[in-house]
Amino acid sequence: MFNPNKSKMKKLLILFVSLLAWVSYGQEDNETSSDLEIGCISGDCENGLGKYVWKNGDYYYGAWKLGKMEGKGTYYKPNGSIYDGFWRNNKKNGQGKLVLPNEDIYNGDFVDGMAEGFGVMIYKKGGSFKGDWKNNKMNGHGVMNYATGERYVGEYRNNLRQGKGRFTYKNGESYYGEWQYGEMEGQGTYTYLDGSEQSGIWSNGEIVKQ
Repeated sequence: MFNPNKSKMKKLLILFVSLLAWVSYGQEDNETSSDLEIGCISGDCENGLGKYVWKNGDYYYGAWKLGKMEGKGTYYKPNGSIYDGFWRNNKKNGQGKLVLPNEDIYNGDFVDGMAEGFGVMIYKKGGSFKGDWKNNKMNGHGVMNYATGERYVGEYRNNLRQGKGRFTYKNGESYYGEWQYGEMEGQGTYTYLDGSEQSGIWSNGEIVKQ
């Protein structure tokens, strides 16, 4: 015979067990969070050498001055980015090596956290750039060796060939002249394998006037 009181007690028991499991899970989660060390976990992070861990998983080990990263140190990020070099006022300043998340590697000068000055970028997929940088971009004179075997020696602006430069193709032919926004634009000369030349005014990579 159906007993409504017995059914009600069974439901209450199930609810109690579920609530107990939920409370237990919450306690375990809190214990895990509290076990994670945040802040200065070793050394002297005021004036000396110390290791500091941030809540997002970033951590830095190196020199500190007045509670700021100052001097030589290494900064790690969970995405695989690693900077090893000099710091001033919590920013990358001076010589340093930066490994990017895509495993490209920049080795050179930094100013206030940006690649600025002279530096070399080695690309994981092949090729390299050696030259002037400003605001994390190729700006000034540089040499780009492409993975395809091509080569450019000349001026850059905001990562694009801009100004005067020579581009040498894989087959040995070359163009020397003016560039704008990465394209042959202005006065220039194209040299063929047989030594013959084509000089004139170029626009969007094509000669328009000889």
